This record gives sequence, C-alpha cells and structure tokens, in this order.
Amino acid sequence: MATRGPKAGGGSGGSGPRSALGRTKALIGDRADTVVRSGYLDALGAGDVRRSVSQVAMQSRLLPRVYEQLWRPALFGAATLGLREKEEAALMRELLDLERGDTVLDVACGPGNTLRRLVDRIGPDGLAVGVDAAPAMLQRAVRDTPSSNVAYVRADGSDLPFLDGAFDAVACFGALYLVDRPFDVLDELVRVVAPEGKMAILTSCTRGPGLARPIVNVAAIGSGFRWFGPDEITGALEDHGLVEIRQEVRGVMQYVGARRP
Repeated sequence: MATRGPKAGGGSGGSGPRSALGRTKALIGDRADTVVRSGYLDALGAGDVRRSVSQVAMQSRLLPRVYEQLWRPALFGAATLGLREKEEAALMRELLDLERGDTVLDVACGPGNTLRRLVDRIGPDGLAVGVDAAPAMLQRAVRDTPSSNVAYVRADGSDLPFLDGAFDAVACFGALYLVDRPFDVLDELVRVVAPEGKMAILTSCTRGPGLARPIVNVAAIGSGFRWFGPDEITGALEDHGLVEIRQEVRGVMQYVGARRP
C-alpha cells in the first residue's frame, strides 16, 4: 500500500519537516492553520466543537488519568461480553491491514492508547496520527507516547483538517456513539483515506427488534449516547462505495472494517 504522506525518517521531536509533527503538517497542507501547543498540533485554536454530556465528561482532567487502566477496560469489557484488550487490538490490526511505512489516522484517539497499538506495524518510516478535540486527552497522549513517528492533532472529527486521501488507513474506536454528528465523521473518514486504504470502526450496536431502536435512542437523550442499528454503519459505508465491508458484533458493540476501492 503506497502511503500518501511523507515517509522520510520520523525524527525525534520538534516540528521540523522530518519530525512527526512536521510530516503531519504536510498532510494538512493549507486546509487549516495550526500551532504547536503542549506537544500537539492545534487546528481548532479558539474554536471548539459542539459537545454532548458524555463528551463534556471526556474533557475532564481526571478521566485521562484513569481511562486506559480503569475506564476503558471496564466499559468495553462489559459491552463486548468479555472481549479482552489483546483480542480487540488483534482485530483492529486485522481490519486495518497495516504495512511498514503506512500512514494511519485514529479519530477521537483519547489518551492515545488505541493508536499506540499500531506503531509496531508501521515501523519507523510510518506515521501514526491521533485526533481528538479534548486538550486534556491530547496532553496525556503526548506524555504517554515515546514513539518518534506519532503525532497528535486537536481537531473536530466531523471537519478534519487533512488533505483528501492523506492516510493509508483510518480508525475510529469507541467514539461515534458520543459525537454530535456521527455520519459527518464517517464522511470525513472516507474522504481522508487513500484509494485501496482500509477503515476500522468500533461503535454501539442495538440487537433488539427494529421497532425498539427509536425507543432506545429516545431513552439516551440527554446523555449524548447513540445506539446504532445493526445496518446503519455498514449501510453508510456501502453508500460511500466502500467494499469488503466486514461486521463483527460483540455484545452491544460492533467492529466494522471496509476498504476504499
């Protein structure tokens, strides 16, 4: 898979053209103005994104400290009926099918735990980019990520700052059910993935009768949490022309993979 981004050595820091931040800036081009803030690129500046109650909680400075060790294992372990973190990581790698030198994007990356799983697959010449709107999450991600080929960007997932086809693979794990405009995020994921590039998504999935789904979503009003029907995400990807769509439902969560032709 030929990457669309710069592949010359990752560099060890800073924002020069060979550093991870510099290489990420090249994938943004003139689509957005960015500044380096606390070790990440800020493409929002004074701007912000519309937030649900759940997203507001994600802005907490406490949550990034407990997210990887407590919050995520407890939440997803229960929601996926005991799928272990190593099994989930293996499934994610399988869906993305990364090669050495690839560029990969993780939208709503939180403190970077999901993105860090992919670094060994892309090697030192690859580039892994995490996007989140929460400064506290990104600050934690920067502190916890020693790899020189990883960069983080503060941006709105429904209006990504990257050039069309910038990434060989894109992922959004555990976030679509929280964002205000999830299908706008899907549109952006498709836009920034290169031809022949892969996509991996983890989100909610209702399993009851179709007539019960509106009731479930009404019950979630106020929390900002959305329950997707079993065909909503796969159907949206089909509408975008993606192929090799694969869906695996575990508990009340679904893992979806696809390829852009």
